[in-house]
Amino acid sequence: MRDRLTILNAFVHDVATGTWIGTLILLTMLHRETQRPAWLLAGPLVPGLERKFLVVTWVSLAVIVATGVVRMVTWKVFGWTGDMERSRIQLLKVKHALLGVVFAAGTLYQYLLVHG
Repeated sequence: MRDRLTILNAFVHDVATGTWIGTLILLTMLHRETQRPAWLLAGPLVPGLERKFLVVTWVSLAVIVATGVVRMVTWKVFGWTGDMERSRIQLLKVKHALLGVVFAAGTLYQYLLVHG
């Protein structure tokens, strides 16, 4: 049962990450497309849509962090030990430092698109 929950947690973590990336792409496209004359009549709808998708962004980030904490606590379930454990921990630190910057910058960008 523990293995299944660990796998489910990893799946939810990955889906939330994909959802965050999707909201970034969607908000960028929505912002760019609605600057065109063809969208003039739909203009009043855009701010509400942007705010709703920004909420999806915040929820996705919360799920990413929550499931990431669970992943951090349960990573030994898959039996990484010895040199593999040390190498994996070092790579995870680098990965999370880079992704932390990417997520912070991307979310700031999304926020500025919606409220800027």
